[in-house]
Amino acid sequence: MTSTSALARSHKASPAPSVFVPMTGAHRILTGGLLLGTLVAIGLYQIFNPTGNGEMAGAFAALIANFALLLAPIVFYQPTFGWFHPLIFGLLFTYLDHLRRIDVYLSGLQWHAALPGWSAESLTALLSQELLLQGLGLLAWYGGYMLSPALPAPAVQFQRPRYLAVKVSGAVLFSAALFAVYMQSRGGILSHILSWGAGRNEALAGAFYWQFFTQLGLIGCLSWLVIDPRSTVRPLFWGCTATSLAMAYLTGGSRSSVIYFMIMGVLAWLLRERKMAVVQLVAIALTGLFLMGILGNLRASTYGGTIDWNVLRGGVPAESTTGESALTSGLSEVSQRTSVYAGVFPILGLVPEQVDFIHGSSYLAVLTLPVPRALWPEKPGLVAGRVGETFFDMPVGMPPGAVGEAYWNFGVPGVAIAFFLFGIFTRWLADSFQTYAEQPAAIVLYVITLFLLAEPSGLSLIAWLMMLVPAAAFLMAIGAMTLGKSAGAKGRSPFET
Repeated sequence: MTSTSALARSHKASPAPSVFVPMTGAHRILTGGLLLGTLVAIGLYQIFNPTGNGEMAGAFAALIANFALLLAPIVFYQPTFGWFHPLIFGLLFTYLDHLRRIDVYLSGLQWHAALPGWSAESLTALLSQELLLQGLGLLAWYGGYMLSPALPAPAVQFQRPRYLAVKVSGAVLFSAALFAVYMQSRGGILSHILSWGAGRNEALAGAFYWQFFTQLGLIGCLSWLVIDPRSTVRPLFWGCTATSLAMAYLTGGSRSSVIYFMIMGVLAWLLRERKMAVVQLVAIALTGLFLMGILGNLRASTYGGTIDWNVLRGGVPAESTTGESALTSGLSEVSQRTSVYAGVFPILGLVPEQVDFIHGSSYLAVLTLPVPRALWPEKPGLVAGRVGETFFDMPVGMPPGAVGEAYWNFGVPGVAIAFFLFGIFTRWLADSFQTYAEQPAAIVLYVITLFLLAEPSGLSLIAWLMMLVPAAAFLMAIGAMTLGKSAGAKGRSPFET
């Protein structure tokens, strides 16, 4: 007969399920098989469709090394890991980035907008260099994670707010009022949209503060979704959400503000329900690509000085010569952004021989963003705009990614340092969420951080702060969060989570 003490010891020994939604052995095998299958498919394609590009073998070898490092959290999986643990989510996030430019891995980089005179071999060599730097960044990230000191969790307390629907509706109305004032200052919505045709960097200069406050409706809807399990059956919730999404896009013309919120909403719902739903994620990804095409075509239609509303029905701009559908247009642009228009390749090719290092000024630009340019006309510009002006000779933002930005600032050591520090932050994030995982409001802050700060780049840091700060303020304003005594960080070995 089993004694009571033996049962107690057995119960105590059973590990609690991961707060990050556990991966089963089958999940890990399927995930690893997906990455390995992708490599095999690329290798077979290169064998049966040779391009004559002598650099393709080197690029493929660098890709293999990169994928091997990506598999580390799966191979050395810990019981407290899970689908939404920063290391596992980072693996999946990076894999999706690789899929976005699968055509480059199949045939090499044949041409680049900022390096028009370069041969396919030279451009593909830059691809190899970037993949190697990504591998260095992964090693530094893991090193920072394992060697991180024990840092205390944030000093906060969470509560269940009352009258949540009323408070969120009020936030949406406040955002709408600010949106109306901003549109009036721009001469109306139509005039504002037409201004995008001259380049959004110039047309929307000074709009940062408006974007900061008009996104409050989105934050409110995300909080409502997570805190109230019945939010999705309320018509008011969907009305507030649709209104907030429309305002977010129209304020700055940014498609990512719409698509990112949709993705964060699904992630937050999955974390709250403690489950993984591949169908929902695939559906939201396809919807995001479709919206990227539609909203991108709407923005492109302003380049001719008019607005072609036909694109909102899935059509193409009147001046389009390709006749691409919205979904095809979205897929095409996603691929081009990571290949022929990627900001990282001209940085690796021209720095420091033709273009000097910027010695941390792009990171300084993040710290000085709240300072109006009227008070400091010469303050550093954000890295995407500087890449567009310096390498593409265009007044548009061209994000270089975390590797490109770190390299432009400090060279190869900059990549290692940036990712090592990011590893320390990742460890703190995982530990902190485990402390407050049972609190719905904590899920809001965690998902914002997990998704928007997925890499150590200045642009990611800005996007994160622009949503995290007002999100924390909103949660405190509605009574969902207050400053309080922290639970503290528990001691652990470097190989435990």
